[in-house]
Parts: sequence; C-alpha cells; structure tokens
Amino acid sequence: MGELRKIPNVGKQTEKDLIAMGYTTIESLKGKNAERLYEEECALRGFVLDRCQLYLYRAVEYYLNTDDPDPAKLPWWYWKDKYIAPSPCGAVCAECTLFPSECAGCFKIKGKVHWLQYTGQDVCAVYDCCVNDKRQLNCARCEYLPCEKFTLDPTLSDKENRENLTRMINRLKDTL
Repeated sequence: MGELRKIPNVGKQTEKDLIAMGYTTIESLKGKNAERLYEEECALRGFVLDRCQLYLYRAVEYYLNTDDPDPAKLPWWYWKDKYIAPSPCGAVCAECTLFPSECAGCFKIKGKVHWLQYTGQDVCAVYDCCVNDKRQLNCARCEYLPCEKFTLDPTLSDKENRENLTRMINRLKDTL
C-alpha cells in the first residue's frame, strides 16, 4: 500500500490514477482543488468519469486541506452535489459543524433546523417560502433576496451573522 492509500477513500485505482497524474505524495495533493483533480483524471482516462469520483476528490480535498477534519465528514457520499450546493438560504451543509452528525442537511430534514428552538417556528421561514411555497431549490432568483425571512442565528454574534449573510447571498448569486 502506497502513501496515498492512507488518505480516506483512496483505493488502489484512485492511487494509481493520482500517481499517473503526477501526485505521488500526500504533500503533493495538499491545496489541490477537487474539481480540478476530477477534470485531470477524466482527461487521463479519456472519458467523463462517474461523478462519484468527484465526490471522492471533494472528501480528499476536505481531509487534506482542513486543519482538524471531522471524521464524520470523511465518507465520500457526504460530498455529493446536494451537500455542496447552496441550500435555500445559501448555506452549504458540508461546511456546517453540525453536519452530518447532528443534522442530515436542509433538504433531508425539510427545513426543520436546529435553531428553530429559539424562534418558535416549525420550519425555517426561508426554506418554507423557497421550497414549499415557490418550489425553488434556493433563493437565488428571488427578487426580494435577502428578505425579512433571513433570520439571525441566536447562537452567533452580530458580526458573525453579517459575515454569514454576506457569504450566503454571494454564494446564491454565484449560482445564477
């Protein structure tokens, strides 16, 4: 077993392909982008690979480029598009500290997020409006973005809430 096989999710074939792409050590992979690795392997093989390989590379990117990776987030299936794409409000499930151990993701839990205990709501107002009422995946196309339904997380400071809102709005705008 080579050095690359020490990375979670990297099996014999992926190790072989990474070496063929010029990545022979764990250090050589640090800082690499999953989408770029996927494109390189598709080019190497001469055809478009199943997206599961992209998800595997996302898990590898997370593992190698995170100071203290959460072991619960290491399985490749937690890096599928549905956990990377912005949720209705623009949050990304895979980035959340509660995912996947305490929260299965906005679409899976149907907007019944952890912080509802502080608001008295049954479902997140943004999720309810966007998904249940307007039948959209996210608020990117909404003319009222951001609206009063975007509530502050009572567990965060005002500064953290402002930074999160800016990040979420920018992420939604990037999906257009």
